[in-house]
This record gives sequence, structure tokens and C-alpha cells, in this order.
Amino acid sequence: MRQLDEQPEQGGDEPVAEVAGGEELSGQGVSLYDVCFWEFFMKLVLASSSPFRAAILRNLALPFAAVSPEVDEARLPGEAPQALVERLAVAKARAVAADAESFVIGSDQVATLDGDVLGKPHTVENAVAQLSRFSGREVQFLTGLCLRRGDVVFSCVEPFVVRFRPLTEAEIRAYVALESPLQCAGSFKSEGLGILLFDALVGRDPNALVGLPLIALRELFEQHGVALFAEIERAAQAD
Repeated sequence: MRQLDEQPEQGGDEPVAEVAGGEELSGQGVSLYDVCFWEFFMKLVLASSSPFRAAILRNLALPFAAVSPEVDEARLPGEAPQALVERLAVAKARAVAADAESFVIGSDQVATLDGDVLGKPHTVENAVAQLSRFSGREVQFLTGLCLRRGDVVFSCVEPFVVRFRPLTEAEIRAYVALESPLQCAGSFKSEGLGILLFDALVGRDPNALVGLPLIALRELFEQHGVALFAEIERAAQAD
């Protein structure tokens, strides 16, 4: 785990609160810092617009806000995949405006194969090309994760390996048409029909494939001196 003690960048929109049960308060003009329950729970912000990461974080049953960070995700010349995802995770956590008491989660993910870095396909044909290349191959996914509180930043990279079964073009096109994984690194949704594309998964946390490894997140909270079970218990007792 890496720790960086630097002044975070400020920016982004004011976050909108979401309660532990998943009820969104957006559209009601309720900001993260106006909701009274933030006086009793730790302030938690997910620097992501991904509904999939939000769904994973919601499993912890803690109130949080989800905010889309404004970050240039372009790879630097010669940048290694591990360095790329960790840098972007930190950048996303820093791009969201939050007070010094808030915990901000940043995350980024890429797939790597034959030394190439593969991100989101964005188009149907790119998704078909990615999955065709993955057919019968072993692909590594790297998820950069960052947890910032004020000026203190801890970050890490979580690896995960997917072994794809041999896939026909018809299967690939049918899958892409059914699930439209155009905004997913690797062109699949493992929490959905994408699981049918695999022979095996190798890694300690399958949540890493969706972009938010909870085991690593717990470890980062511990680096900050926070016991997640204690916070979850407080939230449960307040229900």
C-alpha cells in the first residue's frame, strides 16, 4: 500500500447523498454535507459515475455519495499498466471536492494482453474485436484503488486473471448485442452474462473485475485507522 501526503486537487460538482439502503436523494436538492446522518456516520464519497461500482459499494450498507470526477484518462508515454491505473485512481480521488473529514474512493481499471493495455471499447466493433482477441486466452485485469482523506492518500493495485473459453464470432456478437458492455474494460460484465464467456477466474476478490475490490478497500481503510465492521455496525444500529 502506498501513502502520499500531498495537497489534493479540488474540483468537481458537489456530491449528492445516497443512504445505505440505496435510496438516492438526488433531485431533492440534498447535498452530502446537508444531510443530518453525516453527523453520525463517516463521510464517504465514491469518485465514480459507474453504477456497477456504486452497486458493489452499496453492499457495505454505509451511506455514501457518488460523484463523477473530471480526469483525463489518457496513458502517458511509456507508462506501465500498473502505474497507469494507480495514477488515475489517485487523480480521481483528488478531483472530487470534499472536506478534510471525508473519505474519497477513486478507482480505475484496464485489461492487459501481450503487453497491450486495453480499456473500454466504446463501440460495438471494438468490443467484438477485444473479445475475439481474448478467445481461449488468459487476460490480466488491473484495478487501481485509492482512498483519500484530506491530504492523506493510500493507494494500491489489485490484479485479477480471467481465462476465456474459446468463443465463436456468433457467440461474441450475441453477447455484445445482449449486454452492450461498451463502457466496461475488457468488453464484458462479469456480474451479468459475461460470466458465460469464461473458463476460470483467478484472484482473491471477484469484485475487482467490476472495478471496486472490497478486500483491498478494507485494507486501505485499515491504513487510515478505520475498522469497517465498526462503521457498518453503527449504521445497522441506526436503522
